[in-house]
Amino acid sequence: MSLRRSFQLNRLYFYTLLICDILTLLLAILLAVQLRFGSINTASAPHSAIAGTWIILAIAQIMLMMVDNLYVVRTTMNKSMNIFRTIRMIITISVLFIFVLFVTHFPTGIFICSRLAVFFIMLLWLAMTTITRLLIVPLIFPWILRILRFGKISLVIFGDKAVCGKIRSTLLKSPVYRSILDLKINSESMPDDPDERYARCIEVLENGNASELSMVFDEENFDFIARFSLLTRRAGIPFSIYSRRFLELGYYDPWMTIDGYGALTFFSREYSRISSVLWRLSDILIALAGLLLFLPVIAVIVPAIAISSRGGVLYKQTRIGYRKKPFSFFKFRSMRISADDSQSIHKKYFMKYVNGDAAVKSENGEVFKTVSAKAVTSVGKIIRKTSLDELPQIRNVLRGDMSIVGPRPCIDYELDYYTSEWLRQRFTVKPGLTGIWQVYGRSRLGFEKSQFLDFVYVLSRTDSINIRLILKTFPVMFFGKGGL
Repeated sequence: MSLRRSFQLNRLYFYTLLICDILTLLLAILLAVQLRFGSINTASAPHSAIAGTWIILAIAQIMLMMVDNLYVVRTTMNKSMNIFRTIRMIITISVLFIFVLFVTHFPTGIFICSRLAVFFIMLLWLAMTTITRLLIVPLIFPWILRILRFGKISLVIFGDKAVCGKIRSTLLKSPVYRSILDLKINSESMPDDPDERYARCIEVLENGNASELSMVFDEENFDFIARFSLLTRRAGIPFSIYSRRFLELGYYDPWMTIDGYGALTFFSREYSRISSVLWRLSDILIALAGLLLFLPVIAVIVPAIAISSRGGVLYKQTRIGYRKKPFSFFKFRSMRISADDSQSIHKKYFMKYVNGDAAVKSENGEVFKTVSAKAVTSVGKIIRKTSLDELPQIRNVLRGDMSIVGPRPCIDYELDYYTSEWLRQRFTVKPGLTGIWQVYGRSRLGFEKSQFLDFVYVLSRTDSINIRLILKTFPVMFFGKGGL
């Protein structure tokens, strides 16, 4: 079996929606200029300004659409969430555009600088995009599939009959899925071993000539779910999984989540060699851009560390990366104690963390590292909370030891705790400067849940997910959410 058809479905929907969004935005700008100035050929809004405004708003739209995951077929299942996120995105972009425009006084030949024209653009953009996304695209896309002779996708939903029925009803709310999915429910009792359950699911799929599956988990733990998911992914079967435990992670697919059962989807194709090369080029470009962006911050941090305490500015440590290869890892120094003392404290903490005995905040169960407050410098508290102490790792990215996005690299003594095969999947990709755990978990989650988040990333990573995680990292840094 192959992920090809399911991947093609989402990719085709992405291109369809992308083209519609770009054309809708252009039409909104032209109508706004016509409404404001009485002509689209005017010195107050020359063609260069129209083109410049269109390009910058389109780029911002595509980026924020990716952050909110609005380019997938699943968005057609929940119209209210779709319209809310779309409206929020357009208003956010418009307000930021107005703010930047009139604070920096951009030349009128590059951007439309009329407040009223920008306001008209926002209103027209809102109205036309909402109509396009909620009515036009969901109606025309099934016709596009018919013209391309895409055919049906047969899906079997495994689990409790009542829950499976709700999943089926939710899926059929989408006009796209109604036209393409052939849904079956299998509520028979399944084996309690993940390997045996996977084998039974394959047998059902083959007997029913089905190509995809959804699995509802009840009391199964993350180890069980991960093992089943790893086997299914390796077989090249597009699948989605449901569990109440996913709500604890803070990371799940909101479009498919139903009645307390968080959903995770694995519909993308695996990273190809070409994709890896292209993302490596992206790593270099993003790292260089990040270095320029944070250069003023680095210029402040370096002397601040040197003045606030004795010792070097950088902290160097050996970490384990891709394919378990060790490499030199850099951070801004945030502690007064020696590296040996720091490692000793962290080693004791990590043992407790893995065993679930780490100290917790009683109100919400957040775990935290048991480091003495006196050990962290005044500057260190700030850069640790905002993750600015990680900036020297840009050097690791440029050297190829790390990627911009990926699981965090572990220390050598942590390797003993990665006993299960699914836990070791983190070593099949390069470690990252940021990642799914940094954005959604951080110190809020325990060891098993944090590792499961990284596992989900490894199985489902795409360029779109990478971009989304990069963009979501900034608010996490600014607000210091979950930082230690």
